[in-house]
Amino acid sequence: MESTPLLENKVKKDKSTLGNLLKANVVFLVFHLAVNIRNPLVTQYLYKRYSDEVFDNSTGSANTPNQTCYVNKSDPGYMLQEIVQERTSNCQTILTVIGSSLSVISCLFLGAYSDFLGRRFLFIVPLIGEVLRYVFLTAVIYWNLDLRYLYIGEALDGISGGYNGVILASYAYTADNTPPKNSRTIWIAVIDFTTYLAAAASSVSTGYFMKDLGYLYPSITTTSLMLLSLLLVVLLLPETIHTDRRSQYPTPMKAVKNVFGFYFSKDFGPTRIYFWLILAAYFISFFGQAGVYIVQYLFQLNLPFCWGPELIGYFNMAFCLTMQLLGIPVIKLLHLCTSDPGICIITGVIQAGAFVLEGLATTDFMLFSFVLPNGLAAPFLPTLRAIMSRMAPAEMQGSLFAGIGLVNIISSTIGITAFNEMYDATVKILRGFAFFVCAGFQLLSAAIIVVFLCTSRRVVDTKTSAVVVNNEPDWKPGPIISQDKAVTENTT
Repeated sequence: MESTPLLENKVKKDKSTLGNLLKANVVFLVFHLAVNIRNPLVTQYLYKRYSDEVFDNSTGSANTPNQTCYVNKSDPGYMLQEIVQERTSNCQTILTVIGSSLSVISCLFLGAYSDFLGRRFLFIVPLIGEVLRYVFLTAVIYWNLDLRYLYIGEALDGISGGYNGVILASYAYTADNTPPKNSRTIWIAVIDFTTYLAAAASSVSTGYFMKDLGYLYPSITTTSLMLLSLLLVVLLLPETIHTDRRSQYPTPMKAVKNVFGFYFSKDFGPTRIYFWLILAAYFISFFGQAGVYIVQYLFQLNLPFCWGPELIGYFNMAFCLTMQLLGIPVIKLLHLCTSDPGICIITGVIQAGAFVLEGLATTDFMLFSFVLPNGLAAPFLPTLRAIMSRMAPAEMQGSLFAGIGLVNIISSTIGITAFNEMYDATVKILRGFAFFVCAGFQLLSAAIIVVFLCTSRRVVDTKTSAVVVNNEPDWKPGPIISQDKAVTENTT
């Protein structure tokens, strides 16, 4: 089959398909409502179970939160509290490694094959795994089972692609429904900000939910929400992949080649180095942010803060609302004076400053002050994804985001493990050390984008994109078609 320029893509995709994007965001919202209730629930439930075990609390209920916090280092309970914190951190690491290691392979093939089998397929398979994972958590809480039963749920979730598979689906679906212009940056950012909205909506209520009703009912709620998101995909979400492509799906070897071709195939010519630069910046930044995420809960649960579920909920609400409310306006404002790489550089530096501020926090006010600069830095990661998406061919978006999904899995797995160990090693010396390290990673990412910006102007138009043509059996690049330049455009 001869390679042909993707002129029809320009005709069909001059405007975003607003209806599909809104429906997809309803699915994302429900999905992330479940996720953002479950994350603090698991951490605090594990902390409670290990606390009962270490303190030999045979009379307490494993389904009821415990807010005891020892601040006096000479108190025997203080040392036991440190052991609880270490065991909770270790269990979180094991759960992450099980799920993430298995999802590496599944996400690789899910993303590549979704370019042919469709995006609904890409949503449904990992959502089934997520439902099973949530069912196992509910069963462990209800029957007070051995915590190792959670490993089974994580394994099933990993085999199906799980959380990373749903995120991969969301980005690919958004790319299908937007032109490769600034509007794609906006809508890819909207995906992230939908998660923040869901987190803000659930954060405070989750804290009170756990305090008043224990851990079981929040777990049942998350399972129900995850089932609802699966149902919405089946009933509500239209397919975006043409049926003609479903009989053309590639061999497993070809699927793998599609995912890694952006970085290794000579057919992508000089753009390969720019894919590598953006991927490196993305990996480093995500490594730090994902790694420090779990540490943040441990940081808040112990001194000098000793927060309970309600205060953690308020912090999460403020954290997510600032990202939700500031993210899109920051992108719109900066698009008036700079390109996407410029946005990444500015927000990367701000993000580094935010983590330094969090690491220095010794009072509740100082910790809450972190959320404002963090909200201003919200566009950093979604803008990096948008740059990569706009450099890739329209018919290979699933393969592109499969590669990004692999980076998410690998960087978060290594990051969570490394930062948990780092926190354990430094918690008695300098509690905020992990946040300072994360700040350094954000600065390094911004520096890589500076290199990208200085070297890519001759090859890649970072305000619009260049389309690389793909042949079904083999890559044979055709002419590069420059997209119409636009600083801002209608996103509908």
